[in-house]
Amino acid sequence: MRKSKRLLKGKLLDLVLADPYSNLALEEELFLEARMPTLRVWENQKSVVIGRAQLAKYETDLEYCRSRSIPVVRRMSAGGAVFNGPGNLNWSFYVPRNGRSPWPMGDAKSVFNSFAAMVNEALRKCGVRCEFVPPNTLVDNGGKVCGMAAYLSKETVLCHGTLLIDADLDEVQRLTRPSATKIGRRYPRSRFAEVSNCGVKRSDFVSELAESWVGFEEGEWSPAEKDTWSRLVGKYRSDEWNLGDPFGGENL
Repeated sequence: MRKSKRLLKGKLLDLVLADPYSNLALEEELFLEARMPTLRVWENQKSVVIGRAQLAKYETDLEYCRSRSIPVVRRMSAGGAVFNGPGNLNWSFYVPRNGRSPWPMGDAKSVFNSFAAMVNEALRKCGVRCEFVPPNTLVDNGGKVCGMAAYLSKETVLCHGTLLIDADLDEVQRLTRPSATKIGRRYPRSRFAEVSNCGVKRSDFVSELAESWVGFEEGEWSPAEKDTWSRLVGKYRSDEWNLGDPFGGENL
């Protein structure tokens, strides 16, 4: 990977764990332990990842998932259900609010605008043309290739997304088609969309993304971070977290 000449450095973590529950727990751990700008790139086993405040049974076909042993896992950030699995690459940025970041991070809109520009520029340098559709989507001529979600605290900003490279698009849409059932407005609903594979080469895209303003360089998962992750992973393996009502109402 090319060495950046920039003064501010970040950590690149190309790390995949054994199952979707572990991978989503790692997302929260890296958010909680962020001490420097960090970019994680990772693939996940086939799964449906729902937003923090969603009801799983309305955002995917749970019977279909159970019959095929496809995990449904809740993430810490908001937004709709997304496909994880073969042909999809996940990217995640963690940025401490320590006054050193060059990116506007006042609200979710500014976060999406900033990181969509970085991802889109990396794709452009790889020969892939996409367009940013606010608030949080990148599309090409065939449809949606990337969706984003964010989580902001006083200390840290997380922005992460999915990038369809060469996924089974029929399965992607099969797993992310929401129910037409009307439910309470406090539960965010997924928006069904036509999807498309961007066809980018993984190594090229990661290299270009890591050469963003910060200049991310390869790093390691520290023992302290592993310890925090081990305390979180049980939550992400529980049906109460993944399939229950985030507001404590419905008993699923």
